[in-house]
Amino acid sequence: MAEAAALFLHDHRLDRDEADLICARIEELTGRRVERAIFKRRKNLFESGSHIYVMVEDEDFREWLRHIRHADITVTLLPFDKNRLCREAYAIPSTLDDAVKLAEDESVHTLDHQVLCNGKVIIGCASAGESGWINGNGPKALAKSVFKSLFSLKLFPLQIVTAKEKEISTASLLIEAGGEGVMQIKRPYFFKESDNQCRRIASVIYAPQSILGALKLRFFLAKRKINPTETLPPGIGTVKSESVTLRSANSKPMHLIVDGMKSEVKEITFETVESSAKIVTGWKGCSGGEEKESLRTQNLPQDGDLINFFTRRTLPLVPIASEEAFEELFRKLRNSAKMSASYLLLLLISVLMAATGLFQNSSPTIIGAMILAPLMAPIVAFAMGAIRFDNALMQKSTKTILLSVVISLAASALYAWWLPFTHITEQMYMRTHPTLLDLAVAVFAGIAAAYGYSNSKVGESLAGVAIAVALVPPLCVSGIGIGWGSWPIFSNAFLLFLANIVGIIVASGAMFYILGFASSRYASAAFFIKLLMAGIIAIPLWLSTRTLVAQEHVYESLAEMSRLKVDGKSLEIHLKRVRHENGFIYADLIVYSKGELDAKSKKAAIQKILEKTDPNTRVIVDFKTVYSKR
Repeated sequence: MAEAAALFLHDHRLDRDEADLICARIEELTGRRVERAIFKRRKNLFESGSHIYVMVEDEDFREWLRHIRHADITVTLLPFDKNRLCREAYAIPSTLDDAVKLAEDESVHTLDHQVLCNGKVIIGCASAGESGWINGNGPKALAKSVFKSLFSLKLFPLQIVTAKEKEISTASLLIEAGGEGVMQIKRPYFFKESDNQCRRIASVIYAPQSILGALKLRFFLAKRKINPTETLPPGIGTVKSESVTLRSANSKPMHLIVDGMKSEVKEITFETVESSAKIVTGWKGCSGGEEKESLRTQNLPQDGDLINFFTRRTLPLVPIASEEAFEELFRKLRNSAKMSASYLLLLLISVLMAATGLFQNSSPTIIGAMILAPLMAPIVAFAMGAIRFDNALMQKSTKTILLSVVISLAASALYAWWLPFTHITEQMYMRTHPTLLDLAVAVFAGIAAAYGYSNSKVGESLAGVAIAVALVPPLCVSGIGIGWGSWPIFSNAFLLFLANIVGIIVASGAMFYILGFASSRYASAAFFIKLLMAGIIAIPLWLSTRTLVAQEHVYESLAEMSRLKVDGKSLEIHLKRVRHENGFIYADLIVYSKGELDAKSKKAAIQKILEKTDPNTRVIVDFKTVYSKR
């Protein structure tokens, strides 16, 4: 049997002497005679069974493939400074010797088909959409992608049709598609290695659903080494089929780049066609078997409302959940919004326990009441209803909250009216001076509560959150104010209660928004409504905070004055407390002296103290004489 002919085709710009040396080297490595000729794009007449070694630039090779489809030949690509795309696509070694040895390996994989994009042969992969967002891994390219992610990323509506006529309607930022072997090299971490047949069309659909998701995905792709995973990252889908058709669902053309060539089209069809000409590749792990379709599209937006949401505006900052998602969380929150017998019993016990602790001035008793109080649940449920514009959930939780407030106020008012105590304790006093710091505590507690409800590992029974935000004690103080007929006590304590509620609603709603539970239709509106609520409640709290800051200034000015000299006598100054009552700031001071002070000395001491204080501060001085044997 005659040995198959071998031919070396090279670029016309290659020096003749260099071409002769390469030809001689191929003969030395293969042990067969090799003829040499200058490459011509349209040359397609070769002896059957010939082995053709080719060293040409990418564009010439791509054009040549169209003419040799029916030629019974084997083609080995040789490394050349102008065929980088071919070398990367077919995994060709970077040295001449290794490339020739690869072709001589009996286990080498040869490509027996060609990949077409809209009827034209492609070597690498094609991209449709925002290809600039994904190109490059250097600092400059990453910075450009980050800037683009923040301001202009927008998905476009897309219809995907496979060879078996399966249709997928979705929205995408970018699609990459090409031969299965090429895509397995380019994006190995998105495809299962065991499913690599090297004969189908493989596509990656990029559909990040938020700015944060886009940034996370972009940095994921920029990693130098990424290990393949069983599950695809959020916002990624893959499709493998004998053919894949992409259609723009809004009739606007898609930006298409094929092997570096740009165009705009409304429909793109990728398909494979049989080829008698076989191309030697360095692909590994190509499996045989039946060519089944593989569709992994669960991470793509496929709900009609979501597709409309993402295609009509730029990406939101945080992910948006579909209406069908997170059913278990919604079920828990809907149950939390109900007024049940067990809820009512716990509420009454916690109110009476908190009221008792307030009269006792007992912190442990009040903490116990905080833990028992069930009032946090319907407030968090209301926050979820507001962020999703779920009217039923908001109405149910609002009813539970209002009934809880009325019952708590009535119970604590009756309890205060029945008890024979009429003086305000320190624990009560603490809850009649709300500030922005209390709103901050409520915000942190709301974040923790929302995270607890959404994360089953943490659980919604967060005792620490209940203690931190303290919903029931200020409500009880308001009830005590009603029982005593004191408007200042009622109003100030109730302001603290409202601050806690608003803080929890705003913060937990924001947390649910960040975690992806917001409605795709009303996410922005819900977010701004809650910010407005926080702004309204912050106004009176800011006024109260100004008072707190003024008190702090009094502390600072008087704390520096620990000793005074009056009429040759040394006086020791002790600042007992600074308080705010009836619109004035009072500083309670104790002045210690060795020996009795006459009226003149006391007046002089008070004058020196007043020089150190603000004109609006009222000073109450208690003179005490210190006696000793010495």
